Amino acid sequence: MIRIARGDEPATLRGVRDTQLADLRRLGRAPTSDEIDGYRVVADELWTVQHYKCCYCEGKIPAGFNDVEHYRPKGRADRRPGCVEQHGYWWLAFTWSNLLFACPGCNRSGKNDQFPLSMGCVALCAEEEPPCGERPLLLDAGAESNPVEHLIHVLKAERPGGPERWRVQPRDGSPLGFHTVEVCKLNRRDLLELRGDHVRGLERDFINALRAAVRAGRRGSVVREYQRALQLLEPRTPYLGLTYDALRALVPDPLLHPWCPGWPAPAQVGLPPDSR
Repeated sequence: MIRIARGDEPATLRGVRDTQLADLRRLGRAPTSDEIDGYRVVADELWTVQHYKCCYCEGKIPAGFNDVEHYRPKGRADRRPGCVEQHGYWWLAFTWSNLLFACPGCNRSGKNDQFPLSMGCVALCAEEEPPCGERPLLLDAGAESNPVEHLIHVLKAERPGGPERWRVQPRDGSPLGFHTVEVCKLNRRDLLELRGDHVRGLERDFINALRAAVRAGRRGSVVREYQRALQLLEPRTPYLGLTYDALRALVPDPLLHPWCPGWPAPAQVGLPPDSR
């Protein structure tokens, strides 16, 4: 999971929002999730700006049969541990800054209507703009806070003697990292298998050659292989957060420092090249 820059709100969303919110307000009550519709009009825009990746696990996904995800859930919200109120954020269902694109594993099987808040928080009331008194414990890929600062991928076994796998965990004990991993089930079996396969491919195609050049102490070869590996940190790379952590673990910065500056943090997904 890394930070996403959505860009400007599509004009199509403004038209849908004006019509749909007017209809929902006429209900005279909080709408159910099934009554809130039309936001998928921006599915292709979100999918494209995220470089065809899930906002949570960063796996490549097709546009169809995947979800326009509401960071603040639209119909019902489970705000535990910080708040017991359960009303959804229906009035934000068509707000561009509240929308992301997600795979079913992270959204439907994981996050769904969960939106944990810090203890003692007061939930937004209808029509209020965030954050007011809310302090979310779930990372927002489209916010100012960079998820890379809260999450780290580590090769470790779930139990002593078990197989080592690339598991994601809170970086430096981050509460946001902890809750995001739990809510989105970022260590589910399918992701562990896909991450392992991804890192094995990195080792075969890039990392082994770089490590060999470092061991041989050949400056030209190190710089060449380092420059080649840097392309792995481009926004389009699947599992970019994992790639960053794997590079730092398997070819640590101190090994590169005689010849190269080390591994730069990933750029924002969707950020225009001239704005980086």
